[in-house]
Amino acid sequence: MKGQKSFFDIVKWKLIVCTAIGLALWFVSGALTFPTVFRIMFVLYAVLGFVIFLLLDLPPMPDLSGGKAVIAILAFYIICSAIYVGAGVNLPQFDPEWEKGKIQKIIEAKKRSHPDVRPQEVLKQTEELSVKTNELMDRVAKLEESITGQSTKDEGTAARAPQKPTGPPPSDPVAYGKEVYELYECYNCHKIGGKGSVKKRGPMLDNIGNLATIDQIKKKVYNPKYMMADGFDKEYEKGLMPKNYTELISEGELDALATYLSTLKNASVNTPKPIVKQP
Repeated sequence: MKGQKSFFDIVKWKLIVCTAIGLALWFVSGALTFPTVFRIMFVLYAVLGFVIFLLLDLPPMPDLSGGKAVIAILAFYIICSAIYVGAGVNLPQFDPEWEKGKIQKIIEAKKRSHPDVRPQEVLKQTEELSVKTNELMDRVAKLEESITGQSTKDEGTAARAPQKPTGPPPSDPVAYGKEVYELYECYNCHKIGGKGSVKKRGPMLDNIGNLATIDQIKKKVYNPKYMMADGFDKEYEKGLMPKNYTELISEGELDALATYLSTLKNASVNTPKPIVKQP
């Protein structure tokens, strides 16, 4: 028809502009150190923009009715579903091994700053010093008793009982535990309040406080094989949860983290039931 644009005329400038935008997004996001998955998404947005503007300029389709209209709707639905499912399956996701690598970098940095110090050795030495301190306090109490004739042992026994050091107690352990959760990026594998991993790696934790005790949570963090979430057999067998938190998370941080998680008791969220695998 005279005056009507050809398909080439409709496509060419849109294709050039959207290609330039896509390339710019790819290189700029790379310069800003975005992960590859986000860079690909930015380019796909440019492609989506090209498709939308192309559809706006295409000639109108002929009117359809009856069976042809139903077939056209079903075909459109199938195509859109195939694109959506295909993108979800084939687009790169965050790799748990990559997340473990990030954690390992933190550990290596700590080791470099303190090459001769190991957290477990420091913990053992601290416990030994605590026992020696208590022995000295007992001797002082006996000396005071022999001089004054009054026993002070009973008053200080409970305070001097050897305890596992957990670092300086925070004023709000729940808030501190939430900070620990964010610090170690637990949200990359777990969801709380609908925020977190977009791919099934670890269970949602919104109701974990009703399903596991503080001690069980602490054991699970330090020993991922101790407990398994119901329905996460494959993830459990693959060992997606890092095994080196004993080197990374201090006792104080672990106490706060477990305390925070124990407060999550939203029964409306289907948090999987924990299954103890190792006594």
